[in-house]
Amino acid sequence: MTEAPIDIPRAHFHDNRARRYDDTIRRVIPAYDSLHLMSGLLLKELLPADARLLVVGCGTGTEMAAFLADNPGWTAVGCDPSEAMLAVAAERLDEAGVGARAELHPCTVECLPAEATFDAATILLVMHFLPDDGAKQSLLTATAGRLKAAAPLILADMHGDPETEHHRRLLAAWAGWQARHGIPPEEIEKGLAHVHRDIHRVPLERMIALLESAGFTDIEHFFHALIFGGWTARRAAGEGA
Repeated sequence: MTEAPIDIPRAHFHDNRARRYDDTIRRVIPAYDSLHLMSGLLLKELLPADARLLVVGCGTGTEMAAFLADNPGWTAVGCDPSEAMLAVAAERLDEAGVGARAELHPCTVECLPAEATFDAATILLVMHFLPDDGAKQSLLTATAGRLKAAAPLILADMHGDPETEHHRRLLAAWAGWQARHGIPPEEIEKGLAHVHRDIHRVPLERMIALLESAGFTDIEHFFHALIFGGWTARRAAGEGA
């Protein structure tokens, strides 16, 4: 059965924005580099020396380059629907000297071969672009279907309940954090409008339910920075290869 395509809006990642992405993302997302470092260290503890890694929504290749540079026996497959982002990723991987151990595919994860051949997967700062109308579930289910039994997943996402006062306070603090890191006020306002219009946050309880429904277990929280969170999970034992 062919899985339904997962529609990630490509307009967010056109050529110009792809080039600007790495210049601004560290000023917009608190602890961005720390999130990638922690993710890599967690994977290093969990995976064999010859691991094959799936990077969902690999973007400009930041995490792929770091993971492969730190683990010379690993290989990685990255997918992303934005060819502009992948062009930047290819350059970054080559500059890091790891391009020969990386594959890049201009598609979403459900378009990759369905065999469960990966030792781990990451989905970092991707799922909040998808509405909770089955698209989030499809992304997680498609990822699980390409993992070996008990393989780990590292997921990071913007999350929370937009209707709560707590989340509104965190959004205000996030705007302040951006201002402290040199983002102009008009850009902060545009970013907040983008979040309210285009970003599909879900509460923690819903995030866990989505992971469980996709066949993940052992869900643990390892990262929290204002409205951004990170979790580890495993594909259920007995599932996959």
